[in-house]
Amino acid sequence: MRVRAALTLPLLAFLCACGASDYYLLPPEAATAPARAGRVSLAVADIDLPAYAGALEVATLGQGGAVRLDPDVLWADTPQRALTRHLVAALQTRLGGQVMAEPWPAFDPPALQLRVIVDRMIGAPDTALDFAGQYILVSSSGAIVASERFRFTVPPQGPGYPGLLADHARAVELLADRIAARIAGRPAA
Repeated sequence: MRVRAALTLPLLAFLCACGASDYYLLPPEAATAPARAGRVSLAVADIDLPAYAGALEVATLGQGGAVRLDPDVLWADTPQRALTRHLVAALQTRLGGQVMAEPWPAFDPPALQLRVIVDRMIGAPDTALDFAGQYILVSSSGAIVASERFRFTVPPQGPGYPGLLADHARAVELLADRIAARIAGRPAA
């Protein structure tokens, strides 16, 4: 019985190590100069992602356009939450004022609400990320202030899966640049 227990514990430890997954975080939001839009209050809805981009497995684009979800390569947070929080931080840096994820915590409604609908957000380690969709800005009265389609091709920001998640972060920052410019009344770069 002792021999069996002595062999079972190392085998169990080995099997647990073989099944270990890697979890990846988005890098912190890159610092940038504010767009100086005045005191804006903006509520940001959860980003609407395609099913493959919302999976906990990091989605990659393979040969022939096949989307691959690797069960050993995972987001450390849900992609929707991570990308939404990254967008909020990027907009806060660019706009100042009150930029928060929904639900809006204050009694008075925000001046603007933002909804982002992603049609495509896919790449692979060491290749460009394709990020496309639409953003909609709505005033507190319910009027649509802006509804614009976007598409960015983000070059690799680094090697491997950390680089791929840095590509995701950079794509969201490019979108934040465009939205902040729109709110500030400047042409998008």
